Amino acid sequence: MRRYIILILSIFLISSAYADSITFSGGESSVVLRDGRENVVLSNGASVTVGSMTINADRINLSGNNWRYVECTGNSSVIDETRGISIRTSSIWYDRENERILISSWYEIDDTENEVSATGASLEYLLDEENLRLDKDVTLLKATDDGIMRCNAESVLFSRSRNTLELRGSATVDWDGDRYEAEVISVDLDTDSISLDGRIRGTING
Repeated sequence: MRRYIILILSIFLISSAYADSITFSGGESSVVLRDGRENVVLSNGASVTVGSMTINADRINLSGNNWRYVECTGNSSVIDETRGISIRTSSIWYDRENERILISSWYEIDDTENEVSATGASLEYLLDEENLRLDKDVTLLKATDDGIMRCNAESVLFSRSRNTLELRGSATVDWDGDRYEAEVISVDLDTDSISLDGRIRGTING
């Protein structure tokens, strides 16, 4: 019976309607294969791979038509070497159809492609558009030729495709001995240019 269940499950995974196939592993698992209620729960070293992205967690739940939803809890991480990004947190919700990752817990991001790292407490990542919305006490660090650029705000929109930032809410940028404050701060990470809008304040040294 165990072999029969695994065979059926493999067929479901390979026949996914989405562009990227999905594979999984875990030390322990429970499986429900009933029309309209398909569900897989993985634990004890749970791992799911979708395309170039690998998701690890203490517990992973796969559900929905064609295993649309991936829900992770406990010591969760996303590693995508092709995109050059990794995320560490305690819970992850991933919608494979909309290519959307949601995180509502403290997270750490490392973006090796753009030399950016960030922390915060809420995150939305649209993979197709390569847009990240970081919320709640966000700190973002960018490596530059003139040292680390430190950005803080309540909300940050990070476009990985354009390599730009839009900081809103108590926005500040500390860089090369200078400090910038404004209602909205835009940063071009390719050129290290900074634009300030609304009520602004700055401290320039030298």
